[in-house]
Amino acid sequence: MRKKWRNRLVFAYLPVFILVIVVLLWIFFVTMSELSKQQALKANEIYAENTMQYVDSKLRTVEQYIVQTFLDDQSVIDFYSTSPFAQNRYLNDRDVYKKLILLRDSFSEIDSVYLYRTRDQIVLSDTSMMGLEQFPNSPYLHTLITAPPANRWSLGREYLDNSGVTRPVVSLVMRMPLPLGTEGVLVANIKLDTLSKLLDNVSRSKFSYLHLLDVHGEYMIGDDTISGAAGANREDVTVMKSEYTGWTIRSGFVDGVVFRFLSNLNAFWLVIGIVTVLAGALWIVYVSRQNYKPIESLLERLSSVPLQLQKPHILGQVKHDEFKIIDNLLDHLLEQFGKYRLENDENFSYRRRYLFEQLLTGTQLKLEDGWDKELSHFGFQETNAPYQAAILEIDKYSNFTSAYTNKDQYLIKFIIDNVVQEISQNTGILICLEWIEKHRLCVVCQLPNELASGDPLHGIMRKTVDWVHTNVAITITCGLGTKASGLQQVSISYEEALEALSYKTTFGVSSVIDFKDINTKSGEEIFRSLPAIRELVHFFRIGEAQWERHYDVLFAEIRNQLFSREQVVNLMNYLLFHFYKEMSGLSPEYLECWREYALNPINEWVASFDTVDELEKELHAILQDACLRLDHLRAQRSQHDLIDQVKAYIEDEFNNPDFSLVMLSERFKLTPNYLSRLFKEEFGEKFIDYLAGLRIEQAKHLLVTTSTAIQEIAVKVGYTHTFSFIRVFKKLVGRTPGDYRKEFH
Repeated sequence: MRKKWRNRLVFAYLPVFILVIVVLLWIFFVTMSELSKQQALKANEIYAENTMQYVDSKLRTVEQYIVQTFLDDQSVIDFYSTSPFAQNRYLNDRDVYKKLILLRDSFSEIDSVYLYRTRDQIVLSDTSMMGLEQFPNSPYLHTLITAPPANRWSLGREYLDNSGVTRPVVSLVMRMPLPLGTEGVLVANIKLDTLSKLLDNVSRSKFSYLHLLDVHGEYMIGDDTISGAAGANREDVTVMKSEYTGWTIRSGFVDGVVFRFLSNLNAFWLVIGIVTVLAGALWIVYVSRQNYKPIESLLERLSSVPLQLQKPHILGQVKHDEFKIIDNLLDHLLEQFGKYRLENDENFSYRRRYLFEQLLTGTQLKLEDGWDKELSHFGFQETNAPYQAAILEIDKYSNFTSAYTNKDQYLIKFIIDNVVQEISQNTGILICLEWIEKHRLCVVCQLPNELASGDPLHGIMRKTVDWVHTNVAITITCGLGTKASGLQQVSISYEEALEALSYKTTFGVSSVIDFKDINTKSGEEIFRSLPAIRELVHFFRIGEAQWERHYDVLFAEIRNQLFSREQVVNLMNYLLFHFYKEMSGLSPEYLECWREYALNPINEWVASFDTVDELEKELHAILQDACLRLDHLRAQRSQHDLIDQVKAYIEDEFNNPDFSLVMLSERFKLTPNYLSRLFKEEFGEKFIDYLAGLRIEQAKHLLVTTSTAIQEIAVKVGYTHTFSFIRVFKKLVGRTPGDYRKEFH
């Protein structure tokens, strides 16, 4: 029914549309033809005008040259005024003869030129000199004498040369001597063929014709006998008369029928266009009335049952606008449907989230409770297939929430959802994902039996992490559990994924951490880092730069052992505890500086760090700054120079078995009690403890770098009895010298 209604609309309006477009196109082309006609008339007028200007220019050039040549020429003046019996008469005539030849040769358009002298009726031409009666064109000269022309350029005529050949020419006639003499004339003849060729060079056209007429309307150049259909169809569109020669140019189009058709086409098609538009309008009115009948029927049905629509006032508000009524009624129905669908989606979302939590925790997960039916909520197909869980965590979530609005956060999470789904589409596995926390997305996949031996979920997670790192301004890290044999074991894989994710501190962000790659630790490995912590704190407290070496050793051990975040936090808490214990023995001003610039910032970083790399970088910067501040406080104390001397003396004499506080006080002329108190305030420990620390540090170096016996090492570092050395070493290091050497070898 819907297609039938659509087809009725299409076939009702489409013909009208096509017809109107066709007519509009015809009108467009007619308008263009009118413009073309106007352009053609303008072009023809320019064409005729240029031709006339060209002819006038050529003839003016000839006339101006003659005037410039003969106006003040003495030989020409003498030709008309010298007595026939003068002795130099012949030489003068010869000079004039040469000028006539030069005039003819200067212009290719000039066919012949001659001078006529009235006094003795002599004609001097560019070829000969003779009397009027012997001159072949004497009738023309008689005509000029008896009836001088009104215009300098004569009509077209036949010129007879000395050889008896005639050819059509036009002549330039000028009274001599110039400008208004009465003693003779000058005649310059220009062949019409030459003039015709000149016109062909400038006005040759396949679409236009051109005729040149003299002052009496006689054809000089062009067809004056055009007969037949071509002559009847031609119509002059441009007629132009020269003010200089008095000649007329007539020009028009070769095909006159087409031009007249285009001239009459505009009005004809305008009428056709108006009639077509009116017919189309009537057609649309008729078809619209026919197509409106179903709408009218629909409105009658809606009006008959207003109480069932819950909003009967809609009909009264817009009773004069049928489409508005339908639109409001549809809006109302869609609103009700939207509310119902939203409630249904919310219920489904809550149910799905609840089932997902049950699936991850493993509580109340029994097949007899109908879990086979509940699989449809996740898209899974069976309960005994292999399953695997993964968790995607947004790194630095606090920075993420502060950098993006809530709307942008939801958008980025939506993008991550879609990336996981699109990457997994062609892998052949079924996935279900849910945001179990604000910063964690849990992914559970069902693996087909043929893919159970591989690791497809690892590839999907790797591609997802890389895509987010490349295309989004955040990073995510993935923890991956092992495969579970059945739906009931998904909670185990989920716990493994959580455990793997806790190792992000050592694996780094943008990593995919597989539970299989994590070595299960009993917790004893953390104690291997305690000596480095104690030595780090010891050298930091006394202001020795060696603390940085032990700092590097500590974090190298953390990376080597692949500690989890919880283990790293515990290690940092032990570091802070040891710092607090050791630094509490310093003077109050040192302790206050340590608390303000080291303890508080370290506590903040331990609570918020993500990776070991950033923790190492920031913690080092904090300790370095605090160390510089403590050194600055030490330098301000009055006994600073003395303490430095004492410290240097101890470092030189610490391996002396007889070295003691009494020996030191005698060396610096101080009482033992004062020196002990000063030492305690400056270094935070007793003299005996400081001395033991130096000796044991040197012993550790010898144990690692040499194969010297333990008894000899004890003597070298200042212990006479090996037993005392071993007891102090174990107290400070936590193991015997032999165990320490074995550990490093």
